[in-house]
Amino acid sequence: MSDLSEPRVRCPGCGKLAPAMKYCIYCGAKMPESTPSTVKPSQPTTLPPLPPTIPPPAYGPPRVTATPPTVTVKDEIASLMSGIEALYERKIALLNLFRSGEVSEGVFRKLYNEYDGKLASFLKARETKLAELKDRLEEKTKRLSEISMKLEELEVRHKVGEVDSALYTQHADSLRAEERDIIETSKTLKTSINSLENLLSNKKPSQIRDLENKLSACLSDLGKLVSEGKVTEETFNAVKPDIEETLTFFDSLIREVKEKDRTLREQLETLQTRYKLNELSIEEYERKKHEIQTEIDKLWA
Repeated sequence: MSDLSEPRVRCPGCGKLAPAMKYCIYCGAKMPESTPSTVKPSQPTTLPPLPPTIPPPAYGPPRVTATPPTVTVKDEIASLMSGIEALYERKIALLNLFRSGEVSEGVFRKLYNEYDGKLASFLKARETKLAELKDRLEEKTKRLSEISMKLEELEVRHKVGEVDSALYTQHADSLRAEERDIIETSKTLKTSINSLENLLSNKKPSQIRDLENKLSACLSDLGKLVSEGKVTEETFNAVKPDIEETLTFFDSLIREVKEKDRTLREQLETLQTRYKLNELSIEEYERKKHEIQTEIDKLWA
């Protein structure tokens, strides 16, 4: 058998691939003299080299971008009111340090003006927010009135046959749903307005009374320091109107409590007088005295 690796050509006689010789070894036909197109056995296909292995990216836990908390109206009001409260206390604390000689007049004036300016800004922001919420409440109240009239009108049109039951139910349900939403929103608005209107509402009446007493003592002592030449009249006159205004404000917050306290103490004094006049036994006196004193304590709690 011929070597398969030798060149071969196709025989024009039998059509077989035969060695490139003068005559076909199969049929004896004369082979073409021209250079044959050789057919070489197929070579195994060489695959291109694989690309280098790239390790997959290392994925850590997904990065979570912290979403800043939403500031609600309730939070805004709470921050505003606590800021106002803190600034009132800071001003009184500063006055107390000044009257006791623990801070110089220059530093006192600088810090007092700073705190007073901040307090004025907070109070202005409170007034602005209060006006905004009242306007919104007025709009909601007006809309509730409109819905009430529309519901009444719709019911009349339904009763006289102008509006069929399906359309009546559809429109009535929509109006009532809006009405419920507005009522809930109005409640929230009223709560917010009440919080803004009640300054120092987080403090007990006794705490406000203590602030008032401290401030009153500061005003009195500053007047004495002026007469002794230890504080200039300029500084005293600069802070006196603000102190008097703050005292009036504190008094307005607890005026009713003061009046009730005064009435109860008069009753207590009358009770003591009756006891001294032997109108009451010791047991009866102690019992009634305890009842009145308990009422006085409750007022300031």
